[in-house]
Amino acid sequence: MKKIPLQKKSKTSIAKIQRDIWQEVKRIIRARYKHTCYTCGAKGLRGKNCQTGHMLSKATLGAYLKYDLRLLRPQCMKCNIWNGGCGADFIENMREIEGDEYVDQILRDRQVTVKAIDHYLILLEQYKQIKK
Repeated sequence: MKKIPLQKKSKTSIAKIQRDIWQEVKRIIRARYKHTCYTCGAKGLRGKNCQTGHMLSKATLGAYLKYDLRLLRPQCMKCNIWNGGCGADFIENMREIEGDEYVDQILRDRQVTVKAIDHYLILLEQYKQIKK
C-alpha cells in the first residue's frame, strides 16, 4: 500500500511576520525621530549608520516588548552594534527625556507574557495603520 503524504495547510511563518514587523518598526521610528543617535547624539544618520536600537537587549525581551515602539529609538552603528547598544546610556537618556515612570512601566511590562504569533499579527496590523 502506497503512503500518501498529508497535505499541510500553508501558514505564515513567525519569522516572516517578525521581518515584516521589523520593516514597519524601522519606518515608524525613522519617521518619528530625527536622524540623531539617541545614545551619543551623532547627527545626520543615514543608510547602514541609521540603526533602530532597543533600550534593553532584544535577546532578553519576550514577545510582548520585542517590537514595542516605547523602547525603540534611532542609534548609530557604533552605539548599536560595536558598543552593544549602550544600554546604560540608553536607559539614562530615556529616564531623562521620558521620565522615570515611563521607564519603570516598560521594566514592569517585561513580566507580561503573550502568545507570540497572535501578538505579532496584531502588532503588524496596528503598525501598518500608522500613517506612512
